[in-house]
Amino acid sequence: MGKQDQPHVAPEVVDRARFDAALAEQVVAEKEVTRHNDRVSAGRRRLPMVEVPDYTFTGPSGPVRLTELFGDGYLLLVQNVMFGTDWESGCPSCTWAVDNLPADMHRLTDEGIAFAMVSQAPIEKLEAWRAMKGWDHLWVSSAGTGYHYDWGWTQQDDQGAEWPQPGYSYYLLKDGTPYLTYMTTARGTEAILPVAQIMDRTVYGRQQEWEDSPAGWPQYPTYG
Repeated sequence: MGKQDQPHVAPEVVDRARFDAALAEQVVAEKEVTRHNDRVSAGRRRLPMVEVPDYTFTGPSGPVRLTELFGDGYLLLVQNVMFGTDWESGCPSCTWAVDNLPADMHRLTDEGIAFAMVSQAPIEKLEAWRAMKGWDHLWVSSAGTGYHYDWGWTQQDDQGAEWPQPGYSYYLLKDGTPYLTYMTTARGTEAILPVAQIMDRTVYGRQQEWEDSPAGWPQYPTYG
């Protein structure tokens, strides 16, 4: 059975009064999550920032500096897409994350936030993957720079094996200098993935094996 097949299991059927009471209890817990998230966001706005070199990436039309990714603004969100130098295709989960971006990216630019993607693979591979997926986002290659290693977006073990990391970097351009103000990876990326948030609120959740779900609820390997 796949995710598109309706499971046989379902929640207990109750009367309206019991449902309203259970929902009200859930709303209390969710309001505390919202308030806690507000407190965490307040702390995020109080983080210090660190200067970042003005890396020269390779874009579709040639060299492009980090500061140029800001366009005419001063805020920049960079999605670090996993696409290794010797890979022939982009990471499936990162591809899914890009597909989660707003259909109208002007909603970001209207708020003064520029957006770009960066990966280690050569620009030719990135452009081919972008064309196949129908994306119109600016995607640059960090090949030939220290960007991925300097900021931990590519990890190395003692034997020299490498593995990239997915995530987002948030930058501020101040007096012509780029600064990193926040970055997140792993499950920290979920905050801006609307499909994941929608799935969380359905009766079966994401249907992933790590979730705490009732007995019999459908669950599948996370990266299957």
